[in-house]
Amino acid sequence: MTATTETLGVGIIGTGRVSGAHARAAQAVAGARLVAASEVDEARGQEFAARWGCAIVRDYRDLLARDDIQLVILALPHFLHCPVAIDAANAGKHVMVEKPLADSVEECDRTIAAARKNKVKLFTAHTENFVPPNVKARELIKSGAVGQPVLATDTWYKPFNLAGRPEWFKDRARGGGMWLMNGAHMIDRLMFMLDTRVVAVKAFVGTRYNPIQADDCALAYLEMANGVPCSIAHTGFKDTPGAGINQPTGVTEISCTEAMLKVTDRRQLFRTVPGPRDGQYEEVPVERRDTMTIELERFVACIRNDTPEPVTTQWARDVVAAMTACEESSRTGREVVLAN
Repeated sequence: MTATTETLGVGIIGTGRVSGAHARAAQAVAGARLVAASEVDEARGQEFAARWGCAIVRDYRDLLARDDIQLVILALPHFLHCPVAIDAANAGKHVMVEKPLADSVEECDRTIAAARKNKVKLFTAHTENFVPPNVKARELIKSGAVGQPVLATDTWYKPFNLAGRPEWFKDRARGGGMWLMNGAHMIDRLMFMLDTRVVAVKAFVGTRYNPIQADDCALAYLEMANGVPCSIAHTGFKDTPGAGINQPTGVTEISCTEAMLKVTDRRQLFRTVPGPRDGQYEEVPVERRDTMTIELERFVACIRNDTPEPVTTQWARDVVAAMTACEESSRTGREVVLAN
């Protein structure tokens, strides 16, 4: 593939809850233009088209057949990521897929192979790589400003919202459950801020709160390649008053040799400073930008300049490998060591 200066036509496949943010980004990013979307629910599709001023089709294959679309964004249920991404790659479209890249490592490999065969870019929208507080925390760690990282914890407690979830989300066989949705974020942001990958896990991923065929809670210990031990705790508790504390997007704390860092709800970064009881958190200023816009800007730039994707396919595959290793560990009760 060669570099291009042409404006890229964007198609969005699926008009569920995250699609509006992608449409807004497509209208905001220079070098991109929202052309069309596909949606099997006619009423929802028409509402989306009216709001964002684009064409709408029912069958995503009709969208892939359009010559005025060069980039497609997959905002679909998890179990559709792999087959639709492969169809898009075979149609010669660059593909931006919501995380996770796929439901299994085998599906990741098939998707990556299709992109390479067709010489198109494949970008998994791992939002945590672009969240400003995460980016700043990573910079502080890499610069040595807070010393060497010692250990990290990531907690995310929220209600499951059983009534508001689509049926596929209640079934792990269709990519449902809290782990594939939010566990992907938690693993990704720990990897990103610590600039490393997961090499071994011991975990519990199960169902304790809700009558579903998917998980609603997880506790995991991650061994990282750089030697920093990490823990993850996540729940989708019952939707009853007082059942738990709702942390909209969780809290990440990293203890380093010279200071501690904390990111809360993807909005604020704190670091420890001297205080009345040895130390206290003080907010670190960060830029305020829409992460969806940042993602699309970077992806458009990589297509136009023929440079590597903002999140590599190997990185996206590593996240899925760590997620599914945690599920395997939960099934077997044993530690799982990931392949290199």
